[in-house]
Amino acid sequence: MKSMQKGFTLIELMIVIAIIGILASIAFPAYQDYTARSQAVEALQATAGIQGDVAVDTANAGSLTATTDTIAAAQDLEGKYFKAKSASVTSGGIISVKFDSGALNGQTMTLTPTLNAAKNQIASWKCTGLSKNNTLPSGCR
Repeated sequence: MKSMQKGFTLIELMIVIAIIGILASIAFPAYQDYTARSQAVEALQATAGIQGDVAVDTANAGSLTATTDTIAAAQDLEGKYFKAKSASVTSGGIISVKFDSGALNGQTMTLTPTLNAAKNQIASWKCTGLSKNNTLPSGCR
């Protein structure tokens, strides 16, 4: 009687390893973009209160502006990927967040308000400044 050996041949194993390598080469960059986007969303959410303050300042003044209290409040913002004093607001209401760690380390995300047709309220916020557009949060592209 012949005994049959069971198992995989070397060729079969090498094909499986090649397929896993191809899948990993596709998945890894997509995962990096996903990670960077989640870090950018953190900055967007951390500045939500400041966005509201700029909206109130703009409604009170009748033009795009930020008061000294709003500008000072932005300095206190802190997140997992940006330190205190890394966020700032200009007198024109433009918010900037400089990332100190993570996938976006060294990059600055800028949130620029857009006024409505009557020029007395903020209609939307546009995010810019990151090296890749696909890492910007989808809510403000």
